[in-house]
Amino acid sequence: MESFKNAGNPEPGSYIQSIRDICNTYNERLRLILRGTNDNYAPLELGNPCQHLLNCGIPDLPLQISVRRLVDKKLQANHPFSLVSVAHLPAYLNDPIAVFQSKTRQEIKVILTEMEERGINFVVALEPQKLKGNQEVNDIRSIYPKDNVKEILRWIAEDGLLEYCHKEKILNWIGKQQSYSVEVANLIKDCTKIVKSI
Repeated sequence: MESFKNAGNPEPGSYIQSIRDICNTYNERLRLILRGTNDNYAPLELGNPCQHLLNCGIPDLPLQISVRRLVDKKLQANHPFSLVSVAHLPAYLNDPIAVFQSKTRQEIKVILTEMEERGINFVVALEPQKLKGNQEVNDIRSIYPKDNVKEILRWIAEDGLLEYCHKEKILNWIGKQQSYSVEVANLIKDCTKIVKSI
């Protein structure tokens, strides 16, 4: 999914518009931003939440990210990334690896996706039911490749923040993590047991 080819066709759920159409529109706007020819600063539309997100308490409102936030996030010093890496974002949000309650902010959900840059998966921090102008939306507050794997493992094994996971995908993700310490090795074992027991 690294190129700008048309997205696949995941289940559109209750979408009025198919996820493929939403993805293609989003990718076209992303192309303009990448070329430096974008003059549309309306939020990027990402469709509505999939059933997994709805089951985690995210309301059935449009998912959006502001153009400025996306551009600012890619330039940040601690987690820089290429905008090409976030092509097909609507499709990835439609079929996440896992959803967590934020450890630091009660109102935020953190979504672990299959989007990657240099082998590191992206997380998306989502604030549900945010008033933007006169419309309530599910607002993406942050998006970046999460290189602190230990923190995600702790969310599962120690903090009890896991609200949803695609069992096969998360076991695959856990299995790919390198163990550079006894602590991480133990977290990997504990996470595997927890996920297998779900």
